[in-house]
Amino acid sequence: MGGGVFIAALARGYSGFGFSALLVASWSLVADPARAVALALVMEVVASVIQAAGVWRQIPWRRVGALMGGAALGTPAGVWLLAQTSPERMKLGVALFILCAAIALLAGFRLQRRAGDCGTAGVGVISGVANGAVAMGGLPVALFLTADGDSPARIRAALVAYFFLLDSLALAFLLQAGLAGRDTVTDALLGLPLLVIGLWFGTRRFLGATPESFRRTTLWILVGLALLGLGRAAAAALSGS
Repeated sequence: MGGGVFIAALARGYSGFGFSALLVASWSLVADPARAVALALVMEVVASVIQAAGVWRQIPWRRVGALMGGAALGTPAGVWLLAQTSPERMKLGVALFILCAAIALLAGFRLQRRAGDCGTAGVGVISGVANGAVAMGGLPVALFLTADGDSPARIRAALVAYFFLLDSLALAFLLQAGLAGRDTVTDALLGLPLLVIGLWFGTRRFLGATPESFRRTTLWILVGLALLGLGRAAAAALSGS
């Protein structure tokens, strides 16, 4: 579990996304997905605060605002889904979501023309549902910004700002639903040193890799974790039958 936090922090520090996906995917193999979701939301907020100074001038605030408008509508539905779905179904959903999003990003999917405010808000709704349910609201946004032709620097800056706003909102809903509490605070305090160290190494271009190569490495890790999760879900289904 500690290794999952550290690797996720490396990805977040380097590419600006992937923290929640890596954390929830790895923790869901050994723990209740709801516990991983709550921790991911807390640590995403902390990571955004740590990274804010370095990306402030590059944040596209209009686009971030449109995404947040949509996310405000989608997040309650995602939190309701998390509260109503069994752990096994959550694990399956997490694996499928990661696999599809990672493959699409690896394939270099791009939109034919830049999206306007309405299209951006629609992506925000999808992101809000995904974030409230599986704490992976960043992946559809990263996919959208990459497909829309934004530069890596603007994508990273937009994600840092968006995560702070989105995860603060989602965390409030989780607290109201009783899905986050004292255990979440304890997990966050234990994981904070690993988060800080991972963010530092990621920002310093861990192992000398370029941002693009590390992003691709992160996505391949996600594909591997998704396939492992799908295999475990299939094994559980066969044993149950």
